[in-house]
Amino acid sequence: MEKRHYELDTRVLAVFFFVAIPFLAVGALIVINVARASLETAVGDSFEQRALELKLNVEGYVADQFLFLRQLSLDPGLRTALAAPARKIEDDKKHEQAWAAGDADLQRTIVGSPLAGRLREVAQIHPGIKMLQLIDQNGRLVASTARGGRFANQDTNFFRGISGGPVEQAGYVGDIQRPPNSTTAVLELVYPIRDASDGHLMGALRSMVDAFDLYNHVLAPVRVGSTGRAVLLRSEDGLILASDDNRSVLSDLFPAYPVIQAAQVVREGHWLLPEVKTKDAAGQTTREPKRVAGYCAVDKIPGVHWTLVIQQDLDEAIAPVRGITWSLLLHFVAVFAVSIVLAFYFSFKLETPVIEDDLHLHEEHLPQAWRPTGTEGS
Repeated sequence: MEKRHYELDTRVLAVFFFVAIPFLAVGALIVINVARASLETAVGDSFEQRALELKLNVEGYVADQFLFLRQLSLDPGLRTALAAPARKIEDDKKHEQAWAAGDADLQRTIVGSPLAGRLREVAQIHPGIKMLQLIDQNGRLVASTARGGRFANQDTNFFRGISGGPVEQAGYVGDIQRPPNSTTAVLELVYPIRDASDGHLMGALRSMVDAFDLYNHVLAPVRVGSTGRAVLLRSEDGLILASDDNRSVLSDLFPAYPVIQAAQVVREGHWLLPEVKTKDAAGQTTREPKRVAGYCAVDKIPGVHWTLVIQQDLDEAIAPVRGITWSLLLHFVAVFAVSIVLAFYFSFKLETPVIEDDLHLHEEHLPQAWRPTGTEGS
């Protein structure tokens, strides 16, 4: 029995190739989308960890400020001034009005005293300190590096906080604020000065630290690409407390902050923030693109409610996968185009005869009886 021979039909092969290309393209796109989602999750996890590190750095910054105030409180000149006889209570209202009006004599005793000069010398060591004040145990101002705040502080939040707090309380941290007639946002820190023997309150050191100093030392080094940055927010409403854009501090709310609040409820440390469009005071529409954000609440500083957010535009975060997607699409388009060209080329070649009809070579190999005679056409 003669052995059967098999031949490969290129047309069948081309048909299967055309059928396989769409499935291959769809499968590749599915894999790309899975890789994109995995990259978004990985970036979010990374931002969540960096937000936690940033939270520890913010807490360390505040602790360093209190350490500076504690060292300053050990100065014998400060304790001697606090041990001096206190001012009369009935004069508090008069002095408060004189301090608010800028009375020259009162300023000379508080801002122009040798103790105030000593405080200014110490404050120059720390460029971030905008104002440093010494307050006695009754809440009255003893010395100040500049005119600001109040003279009688008995009913202020910070004095009630340190006078009614436990002995082991490290200090009072106020929210970031902008004083009247000032363009600088400051962080209020108050360190209680207590007697070493029985722990009773002798007075306090009140420091107003530039909030931009906090940003420069802690938040500014956090950069991810060209759009990734860190911001400090107030947890209640998302008000921006520290950012690279100084115009937005204490004036703008963080876009899509309700999404972060909802994510914190379900204990998610990162989220994909949607695109947000807002209008400014001039009526111009500003657009915030989709962003990947990681966040962490500051919970080790008593009295403050802050949230740290590290964000980056989604387009930049997934740029590697987007680049691969376009390259893969171009690759499939090129392969498909080449396949079509080759299929047409070989299809036409299969229909072309091996020997040209004009040569009549096949007639030379025919038997004589089969050859046509010249009389057939007559």
